[in-house]
Amino acid sequence: MGPPRLGVLDERSGGPQIRRELHPLQGAVMKVRVVVLCAGAALLLAWPAAAQRPGTIEVGAFARYTDFDNSLAYANKVGIGARIGVFLPARFAIEGDLSRTITDGPSVQSIHHRPLHIMLEYNVPASAQADIVVGGGYVHNTYNSSADTTDSGVTGLVGLRYRFPRLFAARLDVNEDFMWNAANRSFRQSYNGNLGLQVGVSMLVSFMK
Repeated sequence: MGPPRLGVLDERSGGPQIRRELHPLQGAVMKVRVVVLCAGAALLLAWPAAAQRPGTIEVGAFARYTDFDNSLAYANKVGIGARIGVFLPARFAIEGDLSRTITDGPSVQSIHHRPLHIMLEYNVPASAQADIVVGGGYVHNTYNSSADTTDSGVTGLVGLRYRFPRLFAARLDVNEDFMWNAANRSFRQSYNGNLGLQVGVSMLVSFMK
């Protein structure tokens, strides 16, 4: 008999319900991912940097692969999303993104997961054409099937931006979302974490000379 797991939204009773079963390893796995992400961010912040141009707008689209927390028991799937960001002085930027992934659970099909991220980022030039992006901020998740279930938390990101000639750039980002009051919380557990890999393209437009 295998270890019990904390399940997902169950609509058999007419609305989304949470099965109160706990997988004992998921919390430890999520903590390790958060620690690794934070350690990587701390190392990258020490990279030598040059000044960024403030006033540049970044608009882009991306594909997102989500590795859902073990406690949710959702299938890991690929979705799509869009981002917009504004560069600030001293190599900082504010960026927001919204994506949608359609996934399945053991008893619920076509669950729409929509994470919204709002982050403060630090851009570290790695070469004349590439920037390392380190950031963190707020995440709000919506899990939608026949009814909405939501939760919120904090997010961290480490990524790479490669600028092509003229206006375009490629982005590769890894981020971890940590929800301290998770939608599938129980009396034994209140948090979970989703890991995301994003690959996309952006257009960079500067409005300041």
